[in-house]
Amino acid sequence: MNVPYHNKALPQGTILREWRLEEVLGAGGFGIVYRGKGVYFGEDVAIKEYFPGSISDRDGTTVAPTDSGSEEIYELGRRKFLEEAKVLWNLSVPERHPNIVSVRSLFEIHGTAYMVMDFESGTSLSEMLHQGRKFDEKSLFGIIRPIAEGLDRAHKAGVLHRDIKPANILINQSGRPVLIDFGSARFDSGQATNTKVTFYTPPYAAIEQYVKTFPQGPWTDIYALGVAMYQCITGEKPPEVLERLHGGLGQSLSARQWPGYSQVFTRAVDAAMGIRPQERPQSISDWLKLFEARSDAGDATRIGTVIPADPTVPVMTARPAQPVAIRSPVIATIPPKAAPQSKPAGGRFKPAVIGSLAAILLISIAGFLLWPRPKTALDPLPASAFASATPSVKPESLDKALDGVIAAAQTVSRPQSEIGALSDAKTKLLALEQQKAPGTADQLNDAARDMAKTEIAALGRSARRLWRDLGAVPDSKSVPDPTNAINQIKTAKADLDGKLAADLTTLDAAAATGTLQQALASYAAFQQAYGAASPLFITARKKELSDLQASVQAIAEQVVAMAGVAKPWFLASQARKQAYQIRQDNAAQAKALLTQLNSAASLAQSAKDPKMVNAAITQLTAGQATLSSLHAASDAAKL
Repeated sequence: MNVPYHNKALPQGTILREWRLEEVLGAGGFGIVYRGKGVYFGEDVAIKEYFPGSISDRDGTTVAPTDSGSEEIYELGRRKFLEEAKVLWNLSVPERHPNIVSVRSLFEIHGTAYMVMDFESGTSLSEMLHQGRKFDEKSLFGIIRPIAEGLDRAHKAGVLHRDIKPANILINQSGRPVLIDFGSARFDSGQATNTKVTFYTPPYAAIEQYVKTFPQGPWTDIYALGVAMYQCITGEKPPEVLERLHGGLGQSLSARQWPGYSQVFTRAVDAAMGIRPQERPQSISDWLKLFEARSDAGDATRIGTVIPADPTVPVMTARPAQPVAIRSPVIATIPPKAAPQSKPAGGRFKPAVIGSLAAILLISIAGFLLWPRPKTALDPLPASAFASATPSVKPESLDKALDGVIAAAQTVSRPQSEIGALSDAKTKLLALEQQKAPGTADQLNDAARDMAKTEIAALGRSARRLWRDLGAVPDSKSVPDPTNAINQIKTAKADLDGKLAADLTTLDAAAATGTLQQALASYAAFQQAYGAASPLFITARKKELSDLQASVQAIAEQVVAMAGVAKPWFLASQARKQAYQIRQDNAAQAKALLTQLNSAASLAQSAKDPKMVNAAITQLTAGQATLSSLHAASDAAKL
């Protein structure tokens, strides 16, 4: 077995915040992945460091671009690295998809950035291929279908992967496939200004990743999945897309018989590998339906329960999220220790809890609670439900106080990884409390402060993300606010910010635990206010989306109109013929892009999640820029 190695990697034993580096797990063009161990609780994690080796170097622990010509692309890459972590974090809310990587934390230090994820060993699809692993129809689809379904969730959130390949598909020891390394998720084809760096991998890259006038979308990732499946079926990589475009398509996969595969299956793979974007299925759901179709000849193959014919191929069955491990040469990431247990949104407002509220509190917040709003996973208990958590904590009640912290964190649906960390911290704190040796009191206080700091920081990140998702404050003239929900969320946010800024430096274990309880109570109140105010923010964003959609429609119609000219006769100049063809191609692209943008806008208009509306606005804004470029190109093509 080859041990991963990188001559610029940080040495074993290096401390990064609360993590100690143990070994290198893998390295790629943009980063190095380490296995780390928690300094305080000893948990294993995978840590990805932003380190683009072709344009940067390390001086001690500090990373910097190699020269002035690399500064721009280095900073762009670092920003995109941070966005990758945020993408993965957002995709795990309200709960993570079991087939997409999950991020635990993110921090910047030493001129670069680090992404922390959970860890467990596993094998990439590329390693399986190198080992000579053979697949049949059911075993291959058992790997690709869960990946595609996870990818579909990313697409609906407005995120493209853009670098799908066997090395980025990890199969853990329980047989669950996970898509990793969203490092190119935010790169458009026009952003790579440095020739030393590319943001895609041939032959898995679609033509629109080379030619920026072609719009990118779900069909871009579908092409890469199709190429990966082609490689698993044939044992060989196909030519890259530009070679296929200029050298001829050659024989399709379905034109031959492949043992263990039906023509229904191979035709679906062929569909994914269409050269032009409009030739491919436009969404993951449309593509997956092709695998279920029956052939005209009566082929009864339908992909259902996954049972590999080869016992050496892992069986892929539906299962709850389990920890994922990484031994990929590109990135290592894993989900939490156990799948988060989702709770019915409406089940939190129990009569017993509401009945315990003081009468004066009921009067003051009755109008706020009775205002109709969608029941989502973000609806928490009222802050008063945490009344028992807010009084000062006596040292002898530390056990009970810690139970209160864990219960409060569960009530506001904190990730299972956080709940597990709090449980681990409780065990450690209670063990220290029982010890009478000199110095253990200081250790107890330090450990309690560390627990509180870590959880308060996590609450802060979640609150900032929710606040960011809401967007700009709506204009009160265009969006009525009879319950004063906008001012209430502002007040709740200010109160939470005050709790999150608490100075824990001199607090003992009891006081630190009490401070954390108060922060959780304020976070619950903020969640409550978020649930009431978000419909108002969404209404304002949807109006912005409608205006943007109208602008996109108008530009697309102009591009199409410019193509409505007579075709040059055969003796016309070559320049005139080329100009005509440019307008026709641009019109075709504008029509295809407009269809995608209208679909995204339509879904967002019926959404209740501000993230979906924001994602649609981002998508339409990018589409507007593409259509403007097509308009300019058609206008320049003089006939």
